[in-house]
Amino acid sequence: MNAHALLTAQGWRGTGHSLHPTSDSNGLTHHILIKRNQDGSGLGSKKDHRQEAWWLNAFDQALKGIDVKSGTMKQTLKGGALEKITARNPAAKYTGARGLYTSFVRGGVMEGSVGGDPAAASLPTPPDSGAGTPTPLAEGPETKSGKDCGRREETREERRARREAKKLRKAEKEAQREALRRAAEKVEKKKAKKAERQAEKEKRKAGETKEEQRARRDARRKRKEEKRLMRAAKG
Repeated sequence: MNAHALLTAQGWRGTGHSLHPTSDSNGLTHHILIKRNQDGSGLGSKKDHRQEAWWLNAFDQALKGIDVKSGTMKQTLKGGALEKITARNPAAKYTGARGLYTSFVRGGVMEGSVGGDPAAASLPTPPDSGAGTPTPLAEGPETKSGKDCGRREETREERRARREAKKLRKAEKEAQREALRRAAEKVEKKKAKKAERQAEKEKRKAGETKEEQRARRDARRKRKEEKRLMRAAKG
């Protein structure tokens, strides 16, 4: 439907005029404005108090209530928003899962540079602060770095003792490495001898007849029995 043509046919004077036939002072000269829902809330829902700048309004209200005319600072505002927030039993609006302080995370504490770390005092001053950046003093023969400040010169005996101790530690480490290397070689040799004996044993078994195998087993049993008797006689 062409709304413009329909209204013109009914006597409307066109865009920029109200629906009154002669005067624009009566009625609206524009279309009815519709409030758009941008937050996704349904009909009848109230505005969330967390979307407001409540902290800025509360502090601004408290600052405006301070009286400084008498030479002292005195709060004249009673029952302000800041007082409601910091009260012993605040309203449900400021507490609970949807309270005003539930979205805040406690951060660190900002420390001042006055009387603190001397390195912080040498930081560049912002250009808009109105103060100049202090320039570091040139190091002379009397000024020493923090590394060399509490350090004294060692004598020849101390230097010689330090070097000897270093050589001794190095020799101990070399001896430990050599001992580990020899132990590893000894283990490898034992493994090789064991494998060689096993191979010879398997080879000997493969070439023996049944009678030779039986005779070898009997001889081994005889040797074991003789050793047992000798241990018993000694004991």
